[in-house]
Amino acid sequence: MKKFLILVLINFIFLEVKTQEILFPVNPNNQNYLSGNLGELRGSHFHMGIDIKTFGRINEPIYAADDGFVERIFISGTGYGKAIYLKHNNGTKTVYAHLNKFNSELDKYSTSYQYRNKLFKVNLFPGSRFFYKKGDLIGYSGNSGSSGGPHLHFELRDSLDNVYDPLRYGFKEIKDNRNPIIDKISLKTLNINSRINNGFGLKKIDLSKSINLRKNNFIQAKGEIGISVLAYDKLDGFENKVGIKKIRLYVDDTLRVENEINLLSYSETKSVKRYIEYDIFQRNREQFVKLYQDDGNKLNFHQDRDKGVIRIGKNETKKIKVVVFDSFENNNSFTFYLKSNEVSKNRIENFNLFKNEYYNIDNTLVIRSKLKNRDNIEYEENSHLRSIDYSFKDENFKYYLFDLRKNSPSKIILDDSKIDLNFLDPVFIGKKYKIEEDDFSINFSKSSLFDTLYFEFLKDESYKFKNSHPIKNNIVVTLKTKKANDQNKTHIYAINDDDISFVGGKWDENEISFSTNSLLNYKILKDTIKPEIQPKTINQNIISFKIDDKMSGINSYEASINNEWILFEYDNKNKMIISKKKNPNIPFKGKFVLIVSDNAENKSIYNINI
Repeated sequence: MKKFLILVLINFIFLEVKTQEILFPVNPNNQNYLSGNLGELRGSHFHMGIDIKTFGRINEPIYAADDGFVERIFISGTGYGKAIYLKHNNGTKTVYAHLNKFNSELDKYSTSYQYRNKLFKVNLFPGSRFFYKKGDLIGYSGNSGSSGGPHLHFELRDSLDNVYDPLRYGFKEIKDNRNPIIDKISLKTLNINSRINNGFGLKKIDLSKSINLRKNNFIQAKGEIGISVLAYDKLDGFENKVGIKKIRLYVDDTLRVENEINLLSYSETKSVKRYIEYDIFQRNREQFVKLYQDDGNKLNFHQDRDKGVIRIGKNETKKIKVVVFDSFENNNSFTFYLKSNEVSKNRIENFNLFKNEYYNIDNTLVIRSKLKNRDNIEYEENSHLRSIDYSFKDENFKYYLFDLRKNSPSKIILDDSKIDLNFLDPVFIGKKYKIEEDDFSINFSKSSLFDTLYFEFLKDESYKFKNSHPIKNNIVVTLKTKKANDQNKTHIYAINDDDISFVGGKWDENEISFSTNSLLNYKILKDTIKPEIQPKTINQNIISFKIDDKMSGINSYEASINNEWILFEYDNKNKMIISKKKNPNIPFKGKFVLIVSDNAENKSIYNINI
């Protein structure tokens, strides 16, 4: 009943906004083009608006979409960069992000505040001081913050800061007559007894390659099966890939699942990790949208029957149809059949999740072996030696499946090798729990997990965690050392092959703790190298530097002339700082000092007389 009322409220909001006129904020009354849309999957989050192209240019005029007060002004070197939030008479809001600069009065107001408080990053709430009519100039487009190129990020929000789709207004400036594209379909076995083409795990249908599949589209399957889709859209005029608005799954011509993104809350972005096939994303960086509902997926727009799980019994055939829609109701579909008693002649590709001849997916451990002289392998569990027969095989391997809810092997013994496993006790959802080991501890809250967590830990020169499920809310990890460290310069770093990224952490004697929503590989490292300062432009009108730190990263910078503080705007992605005068008519002249500090308290100082 609660979910139904929420949907009614959402539909009421959409009915209200569609009857109103708002102005397209860039180049209105002319055709415009998008590079991103609402709900598009961006790594670990949803894209929360539309990205409007400015053709590689900055300083395109940005206009107020409707009458309203400036509720908020935000300035940062990351995220939305320079952004304006307008609050309108009906309680809704519009957001204009990645700006290069504000109009003259907003620029004067924000710059004055920055100089008074000696801050670059600010979050201002000017009350009702600045009111603009629809069509008034409020700023100029840019590439500030974490933008990947010049554009305007534009959002429509309700009074609770939920974001809804701007394209529901039917802007005449945006045209789309192209059908979306289904690139790939994924099929997943959802329990240990399910099979696809007599195999287990994740399989894919690559529709760009599988021409014959459209003619002979039967796939062998039995048990509980989950389907996911990798799809995208292209609008008129450009080849940018953008997200899909709506996905439907039909089973035997009955609608079983509908995902339609009309509204998103910022609290839902963390659920992207549960909305996609995360195992595929970790290996291939491809984001397949699940058309079944995993435990822990509470997204408001996911509507299904029986959680979208497809059950194939003995001698059964199911007709499967996937339909994708864009924001303009253009659509595309793919139909295939799952059949229990027929071995498919189609070459359905496997997603290779194996590393060191095993992997775990959900609550199942999968081992593979090239053993030819026997059908079973031995494994060690609780200091006892046991054996298990293979569950299925192909032309290259025999595969052995363990239900981690029942078995927790510590070692797999093959003819010429062994696999050491390091699984810890499972962590169950909805409970406060602490893992305490010799080398680390982890504190879980009741809301930390989407589902039961099975993971391994190995300590060598680093602290190595491997987890089977993504983590919903932050956990507190403490790494333990056996020696004293320089605690100001020594911190935790995440390790990915040869790359390191600064995590941080807080020391307590010989233990260092940090919050995270990912269990990765970590090292405790000392940073004694000073940040780099490279002058780019120095004259009486403008001063700019490139500042960088290869290890712990830039923590702060401060500049002055004749001991008078100077505002420098920070562009994190390009590692640049650029001066901004309080009074453009007064030249930079005198003794200039720039101090740059990293996160390990290393400092570099640059001096020059201008």
